[in-house]
Amino acid sequence: MLGLHRLPRTFRPAWRPRNPVVLPIEMLIATIVYAGFQLSTGMVGDTRDELVGSPALIAVSVLALIAMTAATCVRRPYPVASYLTVVAISVALILVLPERTLGFTPLYWFAIAALAIRVTGPRLFIPLALGLILEILVSVDTRLSFPDAAAGPGGTIGVVAEQVANLAINYTVLVALGKYIARGRAQELESEAALERAEHEHRQRLNEALDSERRTMARELHDVAAHHLTGMLIQAKASKTLITSNPDQSRELLTGAIGHGQRTLDSLRQIVGILRPSTPNQNAPQPTIADLPELIEQSRTSFGHIETNIAADSNNTDSNTTDSNNTDSAVQLTCYRIVQEALSNARRHAPNCDVCVEVSDRSSTIEVTVTNTTTSAPSDPRASAGQGFGIPGMRERAELLGGTFDAGSSSDGATWSVHARLPVDGHISRPLEVPT
Repeated sequence: MLGLHRLPRTFRPAWRPRNPVVLPIEMLIATIVYAGFQLSTGMVGDTRDELVGSPALIAVSVLALIAMTAATCVRRPYPVASYLTVVAISVALILVLPERTLGFTPLYWFAIAALAIRVTGPRLFIPLALGLILEILVSVDTRLSFPDAAAGPGGTIGVVAEQVANLAINYTVLVALGKYIARGRAQELESEAALERAEHEHRQRLNEALDSERRTMARELHDVAAHHLTGMLIQAKASKTLITSNPDQSRELLTGAIGHGQRTLDSLRQIVGILRPSTPNQNAPQPTIADLPELIEQSRTSFGHIETNIAADSNNTDSNTTDSNNTDSAVQLTCYRIVQEALSNARRHAPNCDVCVEVSDRSSTIEVTVTNTTTSAPSDPRASAGQGFGIPGMRERAELLGGTFDAGSSSDGATWSVHARLPVDGHISRPLEVPT
């Protein structure tokens, strides 16, 4: 899964500046440049000479442009009022200036597009209709005031039709532009929201995967380390008490402790190799049911007697033996870990007890039962208790595969049993979703 990266909050399209004053100032500059171009090229006839001879008219025009700029600066909170203010000032300029075309400024066009961006429905069409009617009336009146204006093609009706058509086209283009920008902004906001949702879901899945991975790692490390290290500790303590009275037995116990230590180191290396991604050992074999006899043999010195009945052992020649190839690898690993943890708990809480390990095949399920019985008083819980990860870890392993798990003691407290039922073809019901 590809990683999702959060869009920076400072990202804004070029046509959507953060400061609402930026575009109005740009439109004011464009208006001044446009008016200068019209006056310098003679597009408006002798209007330049009239303006030069009337400083008051220039001052009024400048104030009007500043007022229009200020009105467009508040277009975001007050779009309708901003537009109507700009229309009123534009109408005034058309009536005051010698040439009506000077009243149609980039600020005026910008106000129409800005209204279309932020307003829809009647709040859009009513102000637009009002502005359009005012502009048509003023334009037609101004046009008809010129000598021989009605003598052209179509007469007065032709003049009115021409002005209506021009203004309607201008309004249509500017409104369409505003709606196009509004649609782009809506799509941008929708995309940002979708990315935020996807990022949140991705982060949630990642956290769940990491949490599940941490639980798996903790469970594996606990199952391996706790089993062998407990054996090491018990054998080392026993050898300490026998080092003077029975050196040969003490030496044998120390040899067993060294073997437990080496097996712990090998198991931890195997787990690290499996958990490390993209390494040659990532598919290293995990313990299976066939490895249980070796595990039990390693534990014999810690118990008074161990009885085994592993019907699912691939080395068993009985006709009822389960073929390990038909049992899911996760189920086999879980069987091994449950037996391993149960022996570790028995060694810790009831040393030298008698243990019975049974792994039986029930057609579609595999049952694992580990029972330990002791005739001596139980050890002090405060001295032998671990961190409480063993029973929850075994239960979680069984439930992940769709199985069941029970553990408890007999009424007299002399027997403790662990019992798990696992489906032969069980698969982990909550697979990890580790991103790649």
